[in-house]
Amino acid sequence: MSSNLFSPVTKLHLSNLSSIAPPESELYVLEMDVQRRASPHGPEPMIAAACSDHSLRFFTRDKVNLVGSMMGHKNRITGVKFAKKNPSLCFTSSLDGTIRCWDTRTKGFKPPQIFTGYEGCAFTSFDVNCDDDVVCAGTELVEEDAYLMFWDVRSTNLLGAYKESHSDDITQNNPFQVRQVQFHPAKADSLATGSTDGLVCVFDIGKNNEQEALITTLNSESTVQRIGWCGSNNEYLYCLTDVFSIMVWDAVESSTLIKFTNIRESLKEDDCKVDYLVDCFYHTSLKSLLILGGTEAGEVSLLSAGRDRLHAIHTLPGAHSGVVRCLNWDSQNEVLVTGGEDSVVSVWRKSALDNPILLSEEELEDLKSGRDPVTKENNPPPPPTAMDSPKMMKPRVPRSKFQRGRKPYGRGGGGSQFRR
Repeated sequence: MSSNLFSPVTKLHLSNLSSIAPPESELYVLEMDVQRRASPHGPEPMIAAACSDHSLRFFTRDKVNLVGSMMGHKNRITGVKFAKKNPSLCFTSSLDGTIRCWDTRTKGFKPPQIFTGYEGCAFTSFDVNCDDDVVCAGTELVEEDAYLMFWDVRSTNLLGAYKESHSDDITQNNPFQVRQVQFHPAKADSLATGSTDGLVCVFDIGKNNEQEALITTLNSESTVQRIGWCGSNNEYLYCLTDVFSIMVWDAVESSTLIKFTNIRESLKEDDCKVDYLVDCFYHTSLKSLLILGGTEAGEVSLLSAGRDRLHAIHTLPGAHSGVVRCLNWDSQNEVLVTGGEDSVVSVWRKSALDNPILLSEEELEDLKSGRDPVTKENNPPPPPTAMDSPKMMKPRVPRSKFQRGRKPYGRGGGGSQFRR
């Protein structure tokens, strides 16, 4: 299933795990992000996990100890991102029509900033650019349009919106919405979006209006599930769809580099069962895009893209007992974090041993149940802290103020740019 070529990932083994709730609670981990360490000798970074009870829970990354939990959203959380330059700030988006910014430096965490959009908009995905000064979120269909909305991080002011680039020509069984929003890791004005219309759009948001900003449109031919930047210089875009296909494009040339369909069938040649694809990550030292696939029983496999199909290279067994929903890859430290419908957050590290020490089934069950594997004492996680909305919450912007073709930053006129 693997070769020496992929030894940096075939040595990944379970390092630690934690459960956000008892297994019978049916509390899911929906999305997560891992904090960037501010300095080489700084404190242990945190994992932020968005849970199906609308709570946000923070864990230490290495030992997966619960640091705190907050309850601020009134509906499902659809995204969680730590800021890039100021990793003490953590942003979340929700179907409740708000994006919230949490300050993890304060005790109990500071009451959040709140970003709001047009009345009735539910946010399905979002991102913060690499300069931490612009937030962009995608929405579900509102009347006849789905939007990409932009805010100034410092003031929380809504700066404007795009609505022309994605199409609403889809079936009634697949409601139109923007599924993915991803800023380029190093270019603050470069933005990629994916939607249920099958389109992946690349924008330069420094341009004066949406028509000028749209750089290229790529067609996945199915509903977009995940997109992301990849490559040594993040010059490529990958896309996973709802029909288990994967595509990789050159974002500059708009050319297709990889297109695989019927993934589940092709993996049978490697005696590898995959029921779904979780997400992808780019392995810098291997210079390879790796895909994480999983089974309904919780077994996850790492896949690589060959010339004609995907190949299974490593299986990560034992940690999960249900569908894995999300992942985060720390390329600098080569640490993989996964979260799923079994309430478990797992951390996978590269082992220097050919036969690493593995946790027994009893020890795994102790950890998942909140018990210390040695003392057998219960350590149940505390309930999330309720956080009311600030009294001076900014009012929603009336839809009538949106102008078609307007520059996203709403300054109008000439070639003025957003000042960072």
